[in-house]
Amino acid sequence: MRNGANAHFEWPHNLERLSYHGRMKLPEAFHGHPVCLVIWIITFGFCVVPEFVRSQKLRAGHGAQKSDKGSELVVILAANFALLAGFVSAVVFPGFSIASDWKPIFEAGIVIWLSGTIFRWYSIRTLGRFFTYDVAVSNDQPVVEQGPYRWLRHPSYLGSLLAIIGYGMTLTNWLTIFLPALCLGAAYAYRIHVEEQALLQGLGPLYHEYMKRTWRLIPFVF
Repeated sequence: MRNGANAHFEWPHNLERLSYHGRMKLPEAFHGHPVCLVIWIITFGFCVVPEFVRSQKLRAGHGAQKSDKGSELVVILAANFALLAGFVSAVVFPGFSIASDWKPIFEAGIVIWLSGTIFRWYSIRTLGRFFTYDVAVSNDQPVVEQGPYRWLRHPSYLGSLLAIIGYGMTLTNWLTIFLPALCLGAAYAYRIHVEEQALLQGLGPLYHEYMKRTWRLIPFVF
């Protein structure tokens, strides 16, 4: 640091290397591409805002057996952190930006973001009134095997993960493609453990048999 008018800040060597250029920069779609920016804002509103509304409405009833163990809060914090960390990473670390041929990645990200969100909504609709943001089992709850639940036990979470990957792709930065998905994936790993323990306790052998013929998130993988 020099004194006087010529004073300037020099990045430490390791941080300068991490950020490559040592300066912040908006993602490509936000910089001189108004059509892409408008598409991104509309997609964000379409995918994210309804999630906040649903989280206030879809709650377990008074007669349900509640066994959340803080998993709802963990997922909410992770989802918000994933959105924030993704955008901040894109701005703070432009050295990881996909500068060349970014537009096809942006467009694919929009499609995946929307597809994941719609698949999540479809999964929620299929489960009907038995879908709640807090982990709980209703007294009259059956083992639902319609739609995606025929193969997957937690398809709505798969939809969320696809959506957050698509979100990261729209920021056209290698960090944002992976970091938000890792944050949300870790939260869902805990949530799935809590939820399946509650369902085993509440639904008994029927759910245990259902677990044997289905996958958690990804067919033939997990």
